[in-house]
Amino acid sequence: MVAGNQALRPFPSWGSLGGNFYDGISNYTAVQATITKRYQNGLLFSFNYVWSHFLDDQDSSGWGSRGGTQSWQIGNNPGANYANSNFDIPNAVKGYVAYDLPFGKGRTYVSGANALENAAIGGWQISGTMIIQSGNPFTITNNVNNSFSDCGNGCSWFPNLVGSPNTGVPASPVNSISWFNTAAYASATSGTFGDNGRNTLRGPHLNVFNMSMSKTINIKERVQLQLRSDWVNVFNHPSFGPPSSTLGAGNFGLINSSAPNGGIAVAPRTGQLSARITF
Repeated sequence: MVAGNQALRPFPSWGSLGGNFYDGISNYTAVQATITKRYQNGLLFSFNYVWSHFLDDQDSSGWGSRGGTQSWQIGNNPGANYANSNFDIPNAVKGYVAYDLPFGKGRTYVSGANALENAAIGGWQISGTMIIQSGNPFTITNNVNNSFSDCGNGCSWFPNLVGSPNTGVPASPVNSISWFNTAAYASATSGTFGDNGRNTLRGPHLNVFNMSMSKTINIKERVQLQLRSDWVNVFNHPSFGPPSSTLGAGNFGLINSSAPNGGIAVAPRTGQLSARITF
């Protein structure tokens, strides 16, 4: 507690009083559309789109801060924290596809292939999964707390919004370029609360495509050999973490991590080759 805070209490003769709130609130609204096509000439696919808005006054995943930091500045007014949830994903597209290539014995093309031809061109399948979604929101906080409040377990001081955070920012700012306009924020006057709210900015989006190619060879009636090539993040698309959101920090506004959405980093392109015999 900053020196002198005791005199600012409504009842200065009292010290700190601990307590817990169990009155959290959340609201989730969503619209979902799905298109699915089952096998027809070897094709199967399913894609879904979700628009949603998730609002609450505080949240955390089961691992603590995995969905983002837990930030508040007024300990006795949880309602002041009501804003976008750490888990708010406005737009998300996810899907998968599998296609048996139409070549070889019993297929649309070269259906009369002999054993050698069928071994070369028959039994191939390609498949993949994909996810494209909005980034998670994050909160701008000060590196000090001069609000003179004493909210016990780690409350933060929010700055004042003094400009537009989106002014003069490149389309894809990463590394040495700020993700947002850092000049749009300034520390509030000591002894007051900042007017910039919780989770007002959003981090980079997530974009991952995975792909597989396999070939099935019928050795005998009940024996099959499958050769596979599986690739994660096949286009090697980088997915970045949120920028530094602490006003006063040397890296304020810069992105220097590869763990999007407060979670586990998306691996660079990796692949594996495998073989499996079923009987």
